[in-house]
Amino acid sequence: MYIVGPYLFSGDELDLYLKGRKAEAVAAARGADGGAEDGGDGAAGAPGDHVRALYERFRISDTKMHVDRAHFTGERPLIDEECAAIAVKDQDRENYKSITIAVPYSGDPHLFTCRPTVYSANQPQAEVKDGALHMTWFLAEVEEFQLENNFKRQIALIERTLEVTQWQAMGCNQEMMAALEAELMGAAGSGG
Repeated sequence: MYIVGPYLFSGDELDLYLKGRKAEAVAAARGADGGAEDGGDGAAGAPGDHVRALYERFRISDTKMHVDRAHFTGERPLIDEECAAIAVKDQDRENYKSITIAVPYSGDPHLFTCRPTVYSANQPQAEVKDGALHMTWFLAEVEEFQLENNFKRQIALIERTLEVTQWQAMGCNQEMMAALEAELMGAAGSGG
């Protein structure tokens, strides 16, 4: 049994993405002139309201997998390239197939695709698309009974690393709030 697909948590550094979101929030706060440039977040209102509006717009949302809503999205025979990739003999080919399970998630997909500060060499694999993690296995029919355990193992790996990315995002959100307060509340306190 082989899990295939892109490696999760192995793209660009998560810190770069998080710093970029914080910079976007601060830039929006600096550009606030009554709401025209910042998307109408209420710059003309109280500074505290504007801080909250910008924070809600730019914060990294809590990201969760909804394993209870996991479902099979496909089962098919392996194609030639897939058989070659896992060295399936021609006489055994009809006994192999591809099975994909989708696990819906809510939140920011970057928390699945970007590389966290704490990085493991044992990365889970799934394709992040359409609001779900699509996990695909190539397996022989005799291995089907092992699919549930392999699925649970992948979910555990993903949850462990997602916890790390969530902590990084929470830190970014705290820094973002402080930066927005400094930018907008400090400016309000100094008369500008």
